[in-house]
Amino acid sequence: MRGKENMVRALQLPDDYRKGRALVRMEGQEHVCVENFKGICSYTDEEVSLATAGNQIRIRGKRLRIDCYTKDEIEISGQIEAVAYLP
Repeated sequence: MRGKENMVRALQLPDDYRKGRALVRMEGQEHVCVENFKGICSYTDEEVSLATAGNQIRIRGKRLRIDCYTKDEIEISGQIEAVAYLP
């Protein structure tokens, strides 16, 4: 475990990422990237719900689409109207 902590420190990863929390990065109202999430709960062209370690993240908008989906991150684009954290 000590080696992993040293590696994370050396990479200068954000504290949230080290603690297993999701990282949400938005670029305007057209693009959102979520890292460190657990999975997709639901997906339509108007809403994407993602499971995270402690809650859900709901992204609402129009013409939403998943551009990239890996085990580490998801990229969503479209006309994003809201991002909410749900218990």
